[in-house]
Parts: sequence; C-alpha cells; structure tokens
Amino acid sequence: MSQKLVHWNQSDDCCEWYGVTCNNKGHVITLDLSNEFISGQLQSSLFNLKHLENLNLAYNEFHSEIHSEFQNLNNLKYLNLSNAGFQGKLPNSISDLTQLVHLDLSFNNFTGPLPSFNRSKSLKVLSLNHNNFKGLVPSTHFEGLINLMSIDLGDNSLEGNFPSSLFRLQSLQILMLYYNKFDGHLEEIPNASLSLLEMVDLSGNNIEGPIPLSIFKLKRLLLLQLSKNKFNGTIQLDVIGRLQNLSTLDLAHNNLFVDASIRHEHEASSFPNLKRLWLASCNLSAFPEFLKYKSSMQFLDLSSNQISGPIPNWIWSFDYMVILNVSYNFLTDFEGPIHNLSSNLLKLDLHSNKLQGHAPTSFKNAIYLDYSSNRFNSINFAEIGGHIPFLYFLSLSNNSFNGRIHESFCNISGLRALDLSHNSFNGSIPICLTRMSSTLRLLDLGGNQLNGYVSDTFSTSCSLRFLDLSGNHLRGTIPKSLANCKHLQVLDLGKNQLTDGFPCFLNNISSLKVMVLRTNKLHGNIECPNNIGPWETLQIVDLAANNFSGILPAKLLQSWQALMIDEDKGGKFGHLYFNLYDDFNPLNFMAAIVDLNIELQMKLAKLNAAEPPFLIDHIVSHIFEEGVGLRSYEDSVTIVNKGHQLNLVKILIAFTSLDFSSNHFEGPIPEELMSLTALHALNLSQNGFSGRIPSSLGNLKHLESLDLSVNSLIGEIPIEVARLSFLSVVNLSCNDLVGRIPTGTQIQSFEADSFKDNEGLCGPPLTQNCSSGKSLSQEAYETAYSDDGSSVDWNFLSVELGLTFGLGIFLLPLIYLKRWRIWYWKKVDDMLCRIVPQLGFVYENRRGEKHRILRRKK
Repeated sequence: MSQKLVHWNQSDDCCEWYGVTCNNKGHVITLDLSNEFISGQLQSSLFNLKHLENLNLAYNEFHSEIHSEFQNLNNLKYLNLSNAGFQGKLPNSISDLTQLVHLDLSFNNFTGPLPSFNRSKSLKVLSLNHNNFKGLVPSTHFEGLINLMSIDLGDNSLEGNFPSSLFRLQSLQILMLYYNKFDGHLEEIPNASLSLLEMVDLSGNNIEGPIPLSIFKLKRLLLLQLSKNKFNGTIQLDVIGRLQNLSTLDLAHNNLFVDASIRHEHEASSFPNLKRLWLASCNLSAFPEFLKYKSSMQFLDLSSNQISGPIPNWIWSFDYMVILNVSYNFLTDFEGPIHNLSSNLLKLDLHSNKLQGHAPTSFKNAIYLDYSSNRFNSINFAEIGGHIPFLYFLSLSNNSFNGRIHESFCNISGLRALDLSHNSFNGSIPICLTRMSSTLRLLDLGGNQLNGYVSDTFSTSCSLRFLDLSGNHLRGTIPKSLANCKHLQVLDLGKNQLTDGFPCFLNNISSLKVMVLRTNKLHGNIECPNNIGPWETLQIVDLAANNFSGILPAKLLQSWQALMIDEDKGGKFGHLYFNLYDDFNPLNFMAAIVDLNIELQMKLAKLNAAEPPFLIDHIVSHIFEEGVGLRSYEDSVTIVNKGHQLNLVKILIAFTSLDFSSNHFEGPIPEELMSLTALHALNLSQNGFSGRIPSSLGNLKHLESLDLSVNSLIGEIPIEVARLSFLSVVNLSCNDLVGRIPTGTQIQSFEADSFKDNEGLCGPPLTQNCSSGKSLSQEAYETAYSDDGSSVDWNFLSVELGLTFGLGIFLLPLIYLKRWRIWYWKKVDDMLCRIVPQLGFVYENRRGEKHRILRRKK
C-alpha cells in the first residue's frame, strides 16, 4: 500500500501532500510517487499538470503502456519511470518533450524501435537499459545532442552496425551499449585524446576485428568493458598503460591475445592503478607480473586461460581482494605454504584445474568457495563448519575426497548450496543435512559410495530446489517427507538400490521439472490415484531400468503440460535456474557485505570514494550479471540420450526427454504419449509393448532420438515416423515389424542394426529385398489383418497355398526318406563340383563303409 497516497486529503492544499512540490505560484512542479506499489494505469488527470517539471514514478507496478498524453507535459525536465512495469511501444510523442534533461525508462519491457531524441537539445542523461527495444540505431537519432553526458542502451535487442557516431557526441562521458546485437567493426575515434569519455561498456555484442588503438587514447577513461564480442588481434601491455586513470578493465571472452609480459620493473609500477580486471579467455600462459604491484585490486578474473604451475603466494596478499577467479586453467598447486591469506576474500573460484593435496579453508569471511574438478584429497572440514560462518556456496565435487561426510557442514547456518558429488565419500548421509533443507537450496551428493537409508526428516519448510543423491548404494524407500519440498525443480535418485513404488506422493510438487529414478528396484504401476494434474512442468522423466509394470496411464501423460508446448508457435521452457539467496540485493554492493565484514565495508568505501557512484553501481550489476555465483546456480543432471550418457551441465531451455526403458510396461503405446509434442528424446525399449507403432508419432516433430527396440510391436513402420526431420538416432530392432522400410526418407540413412531382428522387414538399409514392391510376409500380414477384418484376397491365398503344398511335396520326403536325402545331397555335390573347379571328390573308409567326400583340391 502506498505510504504517500494514504495521507492525501482533498480538503488539504495539494502542495502540502507527501511527494508534491509546488512553485511560488501554487503550480505543481514536482511529483514523486516512487516505490509506492502503485498498480494499474496512469490517470488522465496527471496530464493536466501543465507546469510539471519533475515526475518520478519509479519502482511501481503499472503493467501498462505509456500514455501518449505525456506530450502534454511539455515542461518536463526530469522523468523517471524506471522499474515501473511499463510495456509496449514507446510512443513517438516522447520526442516532443523537448525540455527534458534527464530521462530514465530503464528496467521495463518496452518493445519496438528506438524513437529519435534529436529534438531534446537539453538532454543530459538518457537511460533506456534493460528493455526489449529492437532494430537499428540511426545516427540521426542523437544528432545535435551537444549536452548529452550519459547514454545507456544496454540489455536490449538493438542490432546492425555499431553506431560509431555516438563517439562524436562532444559532451559524452558515459556510453553503455552492453548486451545488444550490434556487429561490424569499431571505427577509430576522432580526436580521442580530447574526448570526455570516462566509462565505455560495449560487452555482449558481436563486434569484430581489432580494437582501435584510439580507444587507448581516451585519457579520462575510468572503465572499459569490451568482453564477449569477437575482437581479435594482440593487445600489448604498454598500450593499456597509457590509460592512467583506468580502474576497471574487461577484455574477457574475445579472440584476443593479451601480452602481459613486462620487460622492466618500472613498467609494472607505472601501470594504471587497476582495481578490477577481467582477462578471462585471453590466451595468458602465466600470471601477469604487474599484478603483484597492484595492492588495490578488488576483483580479478584470469579464468579460461592456459596458466600452468603453482598459484603464486603474492596473490593472497591483496588486502582489498573480494573476488578471485582462476578457474579453467592448468594450475597444479600452491607456491609454498599459504600464510598471508586475505581475510576479506568473499569469493574464491579454483574449479577445473589440476590442484592437489590439501584444500585451503582460512577464508573466514568467504561466502562462495568452488574447488570442484581438481585433485584435492583433504580439507579441514571442522574449520569450514566452525570458522566460515557466512559461507552459502560450497562445491567440492569431482575431487578425491573420501571418508564419511562431516557433520560440521550442518553448522553453517546460511548454507544455500552444498555440492560434494563425484568423490569417494562413504557411510550414511548425516541426518542433519536433510534437516537443513529449510535453508539449503541445493544438495548434490551424487556419484559417491554412500549407503544406508535416506532419512525421512526433510523439513516441513523445505526450500530445496535441487536434490541429487544418484550413483550411490542407498537402499530403502523414497522418504515421504520429501513431499515437503514444494519448490523442488530437480530430483535425481537414480543408480541406487531403492525398493519402493512409484512416488505418487510427490505430485504436490508443482515446480518439478526433472525426475530421474533410473536403475533402482522400484516396482508396480505408475498410475497415481486421484491424479489431478501433477507435475505440469516436467520436462525430463527417467524411470529406466526398474521393475515398473502395467500400462502407461493416460491421465498421467496428459498432465505433463510442459511437454505439450509448441515451440513452433513461440512456446518456451524456463531454464532450471534459481536464486540461492532469495533476499539478496545485487544492486547495492555495500548491502551485500554489510552483515559480513563491517571493517571491509569501510575499507572499500574509502578506497572507492573518489570514483563516481554510477561506476560502482554499474560494476556491481556487471558482476552479478556475469554469474559470479552470488545469487544463482545452473543445474546439471546426467541422462541417457541417443545411446550415450549425457551430462547436461545446464539443462537446456528446450531439452525434453522420456525414458521408460528396461521395465515391464505392456499394452499398446498410448495415443496420449503422442500429444507430448515438445519431446526431443523418447525411449520405450526393452518392455512388453504390443500393437502397431502409432502413426501419430509423427506429431513429435522435434524428436531427435527414438528407441522402441526389444518389444512386441507389429505392423509396418508408419511413413509419418520416417518424415521426422530431426531424427538422428532410431532403434526399432527386435520387434515383429513387417513390410518395406519407408523409401526416400532420412530413416534409410540409419544403420541396418536399427531394424535387425524384424523378420518381416525388407528394403534398405537391410540387405533383404522386397518382392514386387512388398515382401511376402508383408502381403501375408496385410491379408490376415485387413482393415475390415473380414475380406480375404482369395487369388493371393491360392498362390500362398499352392506354394506351401509344392514345398511340402519336395521337403517331406527329404526329411523322412533316407534314400531321397542321399540322392539329393549327391546331386548338390555334383553341381558344386562342376561350378567350383577348385573342389574335388576324395574317398574315405569310415566304420567299414566307403564314403565320397567333397573337398578343396590341394
């Protein structure tokens, strides 16, 4: 409820109302209703305030389009509609507000082309970032805006050649065009040494070619972010050294080669006093030596390079270091014992290296530690649980840890994500971990050697989004208290020894998107009583290699609404992506650390006091958007697809899969299954399905993998299946299929093994030819199973009977009369001897009788 509007009283002078300011003539010139939870549409009476100069409606929930009557407020100088839920096209009448000095429409859902602002000659600040504007940016849109100091068009869908004309705006200090679709080359900046530019962010586009050298002549530059483009060439360290005011540099994820070597020590000491540096994927082969002289470094990302050898000790001595990422390198160990660890480090990412031995834990204020995919084999578990109280993300996966899971993890009250997967942990799962489910968002213990039962102690306020206990030796039943985890998105209990029925009691978890129960001892049918639309968001279901039986229930299949999304009509799946810290505020960096380390807060505030607040806010937003792990987690799950084990590190937006293989399901393949039109992979192999392959299988237009092998399916392969254009894997072997494999289709490009052990099939890729366009068995089948069930083709039947009778006259004497058999094989031998000259007869005595034997001549 609005805290200002409730105090408005029509009997009072409106100039006394909260949020209202009037001039000395009694005209309303300022209206501030920001952050008031106002919803609905703007009232037309607003546009009667002809003298209004300042209007702030930010942080509300209007969820409507902007009114064209804004043009009536032609005295507006300051307009802030950011984060207010506005949508639709921005009316051209916004260009009629020629007195505007500050316009902020950021963080809405505006669409369509960008309007021109070339009539707003007084405009100084323009913020249109985080919308959905599309199309080109003509140079005329900003022509003549000699007062424009800041322009932010970031995070839209603008495209075309990069608008280099913006560099020619003589008063411009801030240029933000990040995360659009601009392409082409950057032109050299005219008179770069005279430019006032202080902040340039062009990251997340498709700009290619070399970085113009004139960029390194922007003497006032504080921030330069060019990451995630297609820039190429070599960047020399001395070129960067010209930017003496530079505090933030991001060149990550291009095709650049950054030469960070120094020839003289004075080069390093005279280098800009960088505080934030991103050089990920810049072809570095060693730690840049100049860094050891930069004691003010706060954020350092050297990930995805070719750096090998030990991590140098000097890197731990930065007193202000908050985030350090050296993942995806070839680091082997630490340079000597680690003594002077920075107590201020909040995030340390060492994953995907070759680090071994003991993992460091002396980071008392750490909130994020990722040591995954290394060779660590020991760690001080007690220290983690007792001396890192603010830790909320910890990953030790894919290492060589062993022994029992330490209960000290349960002492970390704020822990949101714990990943201990793919180690050699043994013993039972500590009961305290399931009780921690009220705070944990992610628990991954898969791929270990855990045994015993899963404790039925999941909290009634369970907050788990991701639970993976797969690949262990767990036994018993699926805990009933798991039904308390109503926000669960991923459940993987596969590859254990669980003995239970189908978990219908989980059907109240409406958010579930992935359910993997494969390779257990689960049994019974999978029909749920009172089945009313459970699991409407499921997109991956894997029940393979269990003892499930019965028919596939139609109601259950019909309830999986997410698998019916029509991608061709714009339907979309949601990423399996969720917040680990629901109440975390990424827009305010100080708020992020105020509860962690007040001393660090004061240090950073002092260190950054000389930098513009907008720069600090932008850096913090960039850090969170880059996925430093302070808010989010990308799910992974292992499934079997196209005959191969596939680890989906991030479950794809459009990946969908059903695997019911290696069970005891029976009956016909249900038609309801064919309504799951979004399926990409379907595996029903090694069951007891019978009847024909439904022609409606052709509805599954996105199907890439189909396995119906080892069942009792009959009839022909429907031509509709052969027309599935995305199929890359098909297996129909070991059934009772008949007829010609459909010709002229992609299906014939598959190996013959895909159709083997179907005695009635013929045609490519099988070697068995079809007679007169159809195989004999196919014709017999069509006669026996004609459409009306009664008509008989007597002409064909007489041929069939005649052939059978003739063969009988020949074969029966051959089987039952010895003299006939001897005469027959003698004639065969004589014929072979004439046809193959290398063969000849020899005579041998066996048991007193003379035998003629056909052998190869020597």
